[in-house]
Amino acid sequence: MRVAVIGGGAMGAATSWRLAKRGVDVVCYDRYSPPHAFGSSHGESRIIRTAYFEGDWYVPLLREAFALWRELEATSARSLLTMTGALMIGDASSDVVMGAQASARKHGLDAEFLDSTQFRRRYRGHVVHDGDVAVLDREAGVLNPDAGVAAMLAQAPQVVRDTEVKSIAELRSRFDAVVVAAGPWTPQLVEWIPLSVERQVHGWFSIARDADWFGPDRFPAFVRQSQDSGFMYGIPSLDGKTLKIGRHHDGETTTPQTIRRRVDDSDIDPLRLLASTYLRGVSGHVTRTLTCMYTNTPDGHFVIDFAPDDRRVIVISACSGHGFKFAPVIGDIAADLVVDGETRRDISRFSGARFAAPDVPDDHDSQNK
Repeated sequence: MRVAVIGGGAMGAATSWRLAKRGVDVVCYDRYSPPHAFGSSHGESRIIRTAYFEGDWYVPLLREAFALWRELEATSARSLLTMTGALMIGDASSDVVMGAQASARKHGLDAEFLDSTQFRRRYRGHVVHDGDVAVLDREAGVLNPDAGVAAMLAQAPQVVRDTEVKSIAELRSRFDAVVVAAGPWTPQLVEWIPLSVERQVHGWFSIARDADWFGPDRFPAFVRQSQDSGFMYGIPSLDGKTLKIGRHHDGETTTPQTIRRRVDDSDIDPLRLLASTYLRGVSGHVTRTLTCMYTNTPDGHFVIDFAPDDRRVIVISACSGHGFKFAPVIGDIAADLVVDGETRRDISRFSGARFAAPDVPDDHDSQNK
């Protein structure tokens, strides 16, 4: 069996790895030379968490993802995952807090609710406002995207670099199946999913010399939701000097061809405001920045599905800004769909058919019913 994978980012690399593990002759194509900084799967840090506020149905997949990341570490002899815990922060009625609690309760996760007093006392780096509470997810940490993608691609038998695939049809005649994992380039290849691409900017802010509470062993990764600022997130200091801060969504609509790579004050000022409002011991000085892209579905959930007119084409890369952590298990699901035509995992919520327009009867049909 010969399979083509379009895209060498997290999802394409994972699919190539999991197919190769089953003995499939897989070829992974990328328009650049992955891991690279032009898509969504680059940099040194992404959060992986288990008390998933986006939906408790993600939790079984996350548990599998953790095990597969550890398998990849063992196979590649690379360190990819650092356990830090994660804080979901907001008021008691916020989506991030209520959703994390719901996932923790349903799946019996190692999580703890912190009221304002407990939160303030335990984590000096956070400015705790009236009404702020948190859920501490102990089954959480930080992944290294560049190292992870490189490790997965190293398991693939063939990676064709610096090669643009302009259509699925050009591969269908030469391969038994095609997996589309093209991230922000997916809209150019797939018309049956309504997708939008969003520009995101992250910044690394200097921390004060006496602010010794930002290390991975003392400062969990976090996601904070507020009515004024929407969603922000932060990564513990991995170098002892800086803290990574980003906004989750609220970026400008773009395309891979037109994305604004240059970062200016209009990008940094909102992050500075978040840092000064919600963090203690973080300066307004930015040492470096990174831009990436989210490929968003209308409801913010994934698409993992066959093409509606061809079950030999599978689309897996519309992860709406929260997919990297799932890459190994999504890659394994893609391998299931390619090899077996089905998967034991419940992916019903990720069907592309949920975006199909409802059938509307014409006037003649209406009059005869």
